[in-house]
Amino acid sequence: MKQLNRRYRPSRARSRWARPSARVLIVALLIVSALVFSSSTHLTVPASDPVPSAVPAPPSPVPVPADATATVTLRAAEPLARTTTMRQTTIAGKIFRYCANGSIDNPAREAKRVIFVMHGNDRQPCSVATAALATGTPEQRASTLVISPRFPLKEDRIDTQRELFWTFASWSQGDPSANEDVQVSSYEVLDELLERARPLPVVVAGFSGGGQFVNRYAAGTSHNPIRFIIVNPSSYLYFTPDRPGTPATQLAICPAYNHYRYGLEHLNGYMGRVGPETLTRRYGEHRVVYLLGDADNDPRSTSMDKTCGAVAEGANRYERGMRYWAYLPSVFGPGIQRHHRLHVVPRAGHNVHAMFQHPAAKAALYE
Repeated sequence: MKQLNRRYRPSRARSRWARPSARVLIVALLIVSALVFSSSTHLTVPASDPVPSAVPAPPSPVPVPADATATVTLRAAEPLARTTTMRQTTIAGKIFRYCANGSIDNPAREAKRVIFVMHGNDRQPCSVATAALATGTPEQRASTLVISPRFPLKEDRIDTQRELFWTFASWSQGDPSANEDVQVSSYEVLDELLERARPLPVVVAGFSGGGQFVNRYAAGTSHNPIRFIIVNPSSYLYFTPDRPGTPATQLAICPAYNHYRYGLEHLNGYMGRVGPETLTRRYGEHRVVYLLGDADNDPRSTSMDKTCGAVAEGANRYERGMRYWAYLPSVFGPGIQRHHRLHVVPRAGHNVHAMFQHPAAKAALYE
């Protein structure tokens, strides 16, 4: 019996570990060891080290919807200013300057609309930009980005190696820049600026030489702004060889009267890529406002185009505008006057501030 008891009696060590308190202690020690090991493994991997292959890579960031509010602003948008100043951007690898109350590359958050306004042959963009900005109410000015691109000449003492520039008549008809290493149409420049303004609604206006720019650009561009505003230009683009009111004998002594910039023959590169049929269709489809000062009627005006092609359209700016307005239905039908509008500004001459202060100009720019 004593031998049997010695064979089956548990050893002291075994009976000690079999106790409940011992089992609890073992489990606790195992848990603590696992936690310590896990924590020390995480802390010993430097942040700059690649993630081991055994550890799954973190998920890719979820794309942020376009209309979502960003939580991190990488570049703060510049707020709209109360006045206009000269600024610059880069187009086709060259410097291009413009006058504005804000940036075209990073438009202000409060901007609800963009007005592009083209200067005249004096190439003073801040003059027309200031006139357009002053037209609006304080509330309208606080939410409108006004931009006037500057199309300089070599004579304007610019750095011709670094800046885009044109010749005197070329910029207003969409010709290429005069740079040796890059040629960019002035209309392509405005196309690019309109792209940068997306998705804001846009108005395109022009005074004098800028009015000529807008008249032709409206036919050539594939963009469709809210409206185009043409103010007191020296000449217009005709879509047929007809020049109502001009004697055939006068046209006979001006064989180039229907060449581009006055007609659709011998188009430049930008307009030629569009073609006469599409140029005509696009112009008829756009919403266009014409503003004419009835005192802008001096046939001796030094800033007025006096080439035979321009003279074939009338004796002065006011007469040329009225003839053009009467001509449009012959091309587009009487319905053209439902989405094209003419406003005559009483007693206004060739003055951008007087023209833009007229109620019709204010409505066209800001409504």
